[in-house]
Amino acid sequence: MITPLADALAAVRARARPLPPEEVPLTEAYGRVLAAGVQALRDQPSTDISMMDCYALRAADSVSPLRVAGEIAAGDRPWDRPLKPREAARIFTGAPLPAGADCVVMQEHCVREGLDVRVQQAPKAGQHIRRRGEELTAGIEALAAGRVLDAADLALAAACGVASVRAHRRPRVAVLCTGSELVPLGQQPGPGQIVETNSLTLAALCREAGADVLRLGIAPDS
Repeated sequence: MITPLADALAAVRARARPLPPEEVPLTEAYGRVLAAGVQALRDQPSTDISMMDCYALRAADSVSPLRVAGEIAAGDRPWDRPLKPREAARIFTGAPLPAGADCVVMQEHCVREGLDVRVQQAPKAGQHIRRRGEELTAGIEALAAGRVLDAADLALAAACGVASVRAHRRPRVAVLCTGSELVPLGQQPGPGQIVETNSLTLAALCREAGADVLRLGIAPDS
């Protein structure tokens, strides 16, 4: 009697157990199943940053020409002094916001006049700023145990500050095909023979499901 598919699947699932965890580098963790959640080790971003190339300033100062006190590029350390009244900073996308600034104004809405800049469109406090911890707050669980890691998850884990994750070991599956009529891939079948294709399909399906596969070849009938 043939076992119905639903019964066979239920029997397999009832006996299946998670494999032991191991430490896996993020560079090799695609498709792996997390055995432990991933927590953010730091705020992301780690400080308030500009969302575009623009000028950082106080919104209340925007009605007057502002003296440009300097430039801040992505990767620069935050300034060790705050902006003074009626000052602005030339700032670029991803750069840390100087203390004292509460908005950034797109460069398209500003006119540079020598050492000064004039704002042509009144800004709102908070505009075009990514706040510290806006994406991730230190200590939060960003990825839960049991998740199958995809490409976006790897980027998120890296942003959390980790270089490796605890993941379940991949199951190992051996594929053996039987039949005296079978010949391996690339071999011309003789009379009464056929090319063996099942192991190719089964191995691909196992890898797709996250397993490591060992192909054992063909065993003749006995």
